[in-house]
Amino acid sequence: FGSRSTGRGPGPAAMPLLHRSVPVRGATRRLSVASLWLLLVLVLYEHRRLRAFLGSTAPIRCSGRIVLGGSWPSLAAAADDAGPSVTDGSWTPREQAVSDFMRSLPGQPQDRKVLQVGVALIRRKAKIVKPEKVTDDKSMAVVEEMLRTLRGPQLPGRPTRGGAIAAPQVGTPSRLIVLEESEGEVEEIPAELRQRQGRRAFGPKVIFNPRLRPATNKTAFFWEKSPSLPGYRGLVERPLAVQVGGLDTEGKRVRYVARGWEARLLQQAVDVLDGIFFTDRCPTRSIRHLDAQQDPLPLDCPAEGPSGTVREPMTEEQLEAIADKAGGGGGGGFLGAFTGMSGPKLLLIGSLALRLRSKEVEVGSSAMADVARELREAFASGDHPLGLAAPQLGRRLRAIVIGESEEALEKLPARSRVVEQHKAFDTVVIFNPVVRPKEGIYDMCFLERSASVPGYEAVVCRPAEVEVEGIDENGLPLRFEATGWQARMVQHASDVLDGVLFVDRMERRSFRRFSQDELPDDVPYGRRDTAPRKTARKRAAPKAKAPLKRRR
Repeated sequence: FGSRSTGRGPGPAAMPLLHRSVPVRGATRRLSVASLWLLLVLVLYEHRRLRAFLGSTAPIRCSGRIVLGGSWPSLAAAADDAGPSVTDGSWTPREQAVSDFMRSLPGQPQDRKVLQVGVALIRRKAKIVKPEKVTDDKSMAVVEEMLRTLRGPQLPGRPTRGGAIAAPQVGTPSRLIVLEESEGEVEEIPAELRQRQGRRAFGPKVIFNPRLRPATNKTAFFWEKSPSLPGYRGLVERPLAVQVGGLDTEGKRVRYVARGWEARLLQQAVDVLDGIFFTDRCPTRSIRHLDAQQDPLPLDCPAEGPSGTVREPMTEEQLEAIADKAGGGGGGGFLGAFTGMSGPKLLLIGSLALRLRSKEVEVGSSAMADVARELREAFASGDHPLGLAAPQLGRRLRAIVIGESEEALEKLPARSRVVEQHKAFDTVVIFNPVVRPKEGIYDMCFLERSASVPGYEAVVCRPAEVEVEGIDENGLPLRFEATGWQARMVQHASDVLDGVLFVDRMERRSFRRFSQDELPDDVPYGRRDTAPRKTARKRAAPKAKAPLKRRR
């Protein structure tokens, strides 16, 4: 501006000719006022968008940057609405390049089979799916495979199936569920049951990283099944409505309230993501085989329907009459319907006779010889490694048979023979057995199975030594001490006389199909001391420090 100055700024001679008549302070003031007016006009022009911006609290990503509070529609990369879209997870499947019929032909790529309980993968907690991977091709391929598995092969004469399925059940350890209730499936359900369960048809829904929260305090007991536990069902209590959250196949937020049977399907599928199945939540005395589902439940089981529903009044004597009249209910499965194709009729879990206390046997009665013969014939088949009780054959009498032959021991692995303490002993029938655990003895936790619960096993912890009293086949008193596997056999068979099966004493998360996979980490196995563990340990005295060597 020149060299002449008054100390207050540039002089008039130094200013350009055009602006020489405009004072500097006045120009600055005019520019500031003009800027304020311009800003005010912009604010008034964008007042609606500004209110939307300030009113929303959900942060969204816009043009690679986080915009707190919402989106501005004036930005090209922003959404048209004030926040991200919210859906209920509904999904329309794409047209399949290969039909279900062609896929079922040999040589075509096959879908994975549903994993059964016993595979270690489905007992572990599934991993969260990253948002950027929700919409990729691999995720869509898994979703389509799960829907095909849920519906079943579309072959002539086979109706579609509904329900819910979780990704770990097809071998993918991700937090993803698919559910559907088709019109045809719902219409086949009786109207009264449909209304009581709150069932309605809905199309496929896909939810990544699902989160559930109870939306009501009301609960209900209903029967549940699982494709990973075929052949069984149990009564489970669950809330009647849940708040659902997660992501759909397009990465949009899922947020809605599910009610009725849809809420139950969601809860059951999310349980699987955490390695939990209906056998971990239901009363164990309600677990039953599908071939024995017609018998009434024991009196200590809840009634089906809303929690607090009063069951039809029935006394213990009436239940015993029903069990005796029906021969115990249940049966030996498909082959049991054909004479000579299976052994003696064996009752399955769910049969009423297996859930009632058996009657004492009168010494010297004709029933003793008949029951002893039936027990020995059934036990000779080799299908009862933990003994057999008379109620399993439909005879509600207090009688068991145990024994372990040399041939059976040779079939066992050498390690099992040592760890489980097996030893050979003659077959013996015991009437009116009384089993008492020895005081101060430790428990042993090992896998048990029963022919009344076909195909499944579980870890049960029992005392390693017991004292046994009873009556032998000749009507003479019998008394002995049992240890190791023999003690387990006596306790396992005697429990059935009181209406208790091994599933009532099992470690819940160990229930599985016969498998060689490892048990979950929280399941005990081997020796378990009955004495309470010490929660505090004595602090060890500090070690004396060695004298420091003096440097030279």
